Amino acid sequence: MSIDRTQPLSGISQVQTRDNNESGVQSAKVKANTATAAEVKGTQVSLSGAQARLSGNSAQDINMQRVEQLKEAIRNGELKMDTGKIADALLQDTQDYLKG
Repeated sequence: MSIDRTQPLSGISQVQTRDNNESGVQSAKVKANTATAAEVKGTQVSLSGAQARLSGNSAQDINMQRVEQLKEAIRNGELKMDTGKIADALLQDTQDYLKG
């Protein structure tokens, strides 16, 4: 199989030279920031209660005592995994996701 070109390729047009003058770069940044500030003026953002909870401290979400117990069991080779239970939970979660 071959693909024929429908339009001829053209050469690269002349590239504009880069201005190495720092003041030019800084003035461009100032202009961009000023334009952004002007656009943002008057904009108001409010977070939902759920978003505020998600943005909060998540340290309380982790049971550190249980994490340490699991680490210790792994180190000692005592951690028993019920793969059937894990597979059932994954399947249930997938079914719930597909229903919702």
